Amino acid sequence: MKRILVFTLLATSLYQAASAQPRRYSIQPNTESRLELHVFKTGLYRGKSHTFVFPSYKATLLYDQTTPEQSRIDLTLSAAAIRCIDTWLNAKDLKSVRQYAEKEMLAVERYPEILFSSSQVRSLGGDRFEVRGMLTIRGLAKPSVIDVTIQHTAGDALTFRGTATVRLTDYGLKPPKAILGAVGTKDEMEFSFTLEGVGRDANDGL
Repeated sequence: MKRILVFTLLATSLYQAASAQPRRYSIQPNTESRLELHVFKTGLYRGKSHTFVFPSYKATLLYDQTTPEQSRIDLTLSAAAIRCIDTWLNAKDLKSVRQYAEKEMLAVERYPEILFSSSQVRSLGGDRFEVRGMLTIRGLAKPSVIDVTIQHTAGDALTFRGTATVRLTDYGLKPPKAILGAVGTKDEMEFSFTLEGVGRDANDGL
């Protein structure tokens, strides 16, 4: 009886130790995920925004459930794959905004990727976290703060929802060209996302 008890305690301890190890999560596009950039208008189109989506991206998260502050994420998204999905523009203007964003705003031929690499994670209570790191756009790396909510979903998967505010002027970004006359653009734009991470062993390759 004592041997069974000792074995049970040992097995439980080993399981808890294994469960406490950081887990590596691979983040890839799927039908439930979305990564958007919102550029807000002023003047005549006040209240409207250009919405751009990034359908091509990849990220690796090393998530420590017991000590979230030790977690780390590295994200790469394809700026060249950007698409404008505005429903309030006609087809001609939609194409014009998309081309302007590609060629003038992001200069995707010269800077095909947008990068984010975390440096600090802080718990805000519950499933909410503040993630700080460097966001690189057009080859310029600037400090950025992302508010993230983590949800544990079916199986060994995590869902991340969050937002980050970025200033156009910080990156020398040219706002999308004005449509139909004098239309302004706010300096602040917003990234929003819903992403899913699938768990892998922490010692797997990237």
